Amino acid sequence: MPVIIGGALGVAVMLLVKHIGKRAKGPLSVVAVTGIDILVDGLVLGIAFAAGARQGLLLTVALTLEVLFLGLSITSSLVEGLGTRARALLAIGGIALLLPLGALLGAPVGRLPQAWLTGFFAFGLVALLYLVVEELLVEAHEGGPEPPWVTATFFAGFLLLLLLEEGTG
Repeated sequence: MPVIIGGALGVAVMLLVKHIGKRAKGPLSVVAVTGIDILVDGLVLGIAFAAGARQGLLLTVALTLEVLFLGLSITSSLVEGLGTRARALLAIGGIALLLPLGALLGAPVGRLPQAWLTGFFAFGLVALLYLVVEELLVEAHEGGPEPPWVTATFFAGFLLLLLLEEGTG
């Protein structure tokens, strides 16, 4: 039951984020949706560290790569939308602070009973899978077909995380 409830809440929150993103316009919509994404990532990171240092480290590596590419993808649109580089830098700085804030909010989950912890893990897993499938993969294919090395790089990232898990075990 905790997996079903946590997973359902994960889907609901991600669909709400998508709805907000479609309704909002302009550069503030980019900031808001990205901020929610980063806050959820931080929450999942805090939950991962609640499960153990090894799980937290693996997720930190994965999220670091995601946040790097996310930052690169929104920077130019923020400079255009907000007018100056200083404003864009402030917006990016504020977004960046949401990751540790989310982690701090997620850390107390480790003290909850196992059923609650399982529900939070299901929420986090669904949220991360949604973001990868619904957002990142869709955007990656918007430019048309990509060369095979791009697809290979995507899977190499998963392989790297598996190897890192084995190496830390």
